[in-house]
Amino acid sequence: MHKLKVNYTLRGKEIQKDLEVGDGANLFEFLISNGIYVPSTCGGRHICGKCKVEVSTDQKTGKDEERFLTDSEKQMHIRLACFVKVDSDMEVRVPAEKQANILTEGMYALRDVNPRIKKRSLILSKPSLQDQRDDLKRITDEIGDVKVPLNVLKKIPVILENNDHRIKYVTRKGELISVEPFESNKVYGIAVDIGTTTIAAYLEDLRSGEKIDVYSSMNPQRIFGADVITRIDHTIRKAEGLDEIQKVMTEELNKIVDEFCKRNGIDVENVYEIAIAGNTTMIHLAFGIPAKNIANAPFIPAFTSAIEIKANEIGVKINPQGYILSLPSVASYIGADIVADILSSRMYEKDEISLLLDIGTNGEIVLGNKDKLVACSAAAGPAFEGTEITFGTGGVIGAIDHVDLTKHPAYTTIGGEAPSGICGSGIVDAISEMTKFGIIDTTGKMCSKDEINLDGDISQRIIQYKGEPAFLIDDKICITQGDVRQIQLAKGAIYAGIKVLMKKAGINFEDIKKVYIAGGFGNYIDPDAASQIGLIPKSLTDKVIQIGNAAGSGAIMALVSDNELKTAIEIAKRVEYIELSNTDEFQEEFMNGMYF
Repeated sequence: MHKLKVNYTLRGKEIQKDLEVGDGANLFEFLISNGIYVPSTCGGRHICGKCKVEVSTDQKTGKDEERFLTDSEKQMHIRLACFVKVDSDMEVRVPAEKQANILTEGMYALRDVNPRIKKRSLILSKPSLQDQRDDLKRITDEIGDVKVPLNVLKKIPVILENNDHRIKYVTRKGELISVEPFESNKVYGIAVDIGTTTIAAYLEDLRSGEKIDVYSSMNPQRIFGADVITRIDHTIRKAEGLDEIQKVMTEELNKIVDEFCKRNGIDVENVYEIAIAGNTTMIHLAFGIPAKNIANAPFIPAFTSAIEIKANEIGVKINPQGYILSLPSVASYIGADIVADILSSRMYEKDEISLLLDIGTNGEIVLGNKDKLVACSAAAGPAFEGTEITFGTGGVIGAIDHVDLTKHPAYTTIGGEAPSGICGSGIVDAISEMTKFGIIDTTGKMCSKDEINLDGDISQRIIQYKGEPAFLIDDKICITQGDVRQIQLAKGAIYAGIKVLMKKAGINFEDIKKVYIAGGFGNYIDPDAASQIGLIPKSLTDKVIQIGNAAGSGAIMALVSDNELKTAIEIAKRVEYIELSNTDEFQEEFMNGMYF
């Protein structure tokens, strides 16, 4: 055994752990198994080069690892944790994670407040020799027949006796889930958007429909990989993988509940329901349901319907008889988050034809109106979230978020901090600017200084980075030819998806009256820049409406109103899913979409 001293930061606090590890253990896997987050997008498979840590020992690095490290990093004993085999005592420092700028606001309008949770007052006559009804019958004679869990039945005699037969009772869809003192008036629920990268949660007053508080965090499951396929692979490769990945989500949900209760002076027993939206894989993993068949053709999930379970079945601590429910999905790659997007946008009830884009690791696309809805998922890859981009990062403090080569400096960063990388909106801006100035031609080729006529400042930004053409945004941050190709692949897939749906619906661009763009990336991109690179067809630029975290909004709507949940269920049934890999037109349109 070897001694491992690990220094890392958790929620802003410096922490040191002293651990023992077996000889030859993989450092990345060991740290992850001990709950220490290490940046990674590939789940430790030697692909992404993100899991950089500082180690105290001087070990040799191989060529596969060295391609991700600069000379200065090697001198500072920076290693990729996934390449390190522990063969001696060592100290490890994991760099602090940058604070994320997580989008929580979205567009929606509640039409009614009609929660499934009902809390009402009840004043009962007291038992006597003339009235020897049992306690439960005394209640059901007043409220009607209800299903009664054993733990609630156990509480009834004590609650009645201690409160002079004056109580509050809580029902949910014909089930008596709680009996409480007469003074208890609070009724809360939580809506959660479980994104692949981030989580947004909302505390709602179920009596008024009022939003009380908002919470956001990074999805803790990212320690197992940046995308759904990598996470599914973790559940397949390791016998305990599914339990591991489900456990960290349960812990995060409990943290959300705990934070809301502490910040707002709420008793956890007054939180009765949690409604979640997310892609199909995130919903499966949150419930601990195998998702391996989602990753392989013919891409069959275990379920797509709206699911509701007792929260305590997966260890989530709200009212002991409280529920967690998921919004319905459509297919493996059109999830509950997209159903929530459709719900909050109200595109499903309009005469006019609308296009909905939710661009992240995948590009989900929906086209239609009240008569017909068709949808597809374009495998855009994670480029628009900063992954697989040389200096790419998420939407964290210090990320370059906008680029304008006519200004000095030529960029802005989130929070105004010194640049630490470039996020999706910044990448779109940068490539848009490079096409405007002729630095990138229509095929995506990055031109050399000799091939274009530019002024000195912009010309000097054209460099070579590790043997390939690149363009400097900042002194240390550049866009490489490989990055441009990644964006081409992503935008080509989305463009092709749009065109396939249009052909399916038999419409032209002029028939589309609104373009709803949902999600964090979609909220921060400049529509003109997105149009310049061909991510959004140019004829649709003026029709763009950015609707923010529409998935979170839809989750709120389904939590606060059972009518909205029923509408979401009907939407999911109406959407016709098109598998792009099964269409003849996709490849041709994909190639067309690659051009700038």
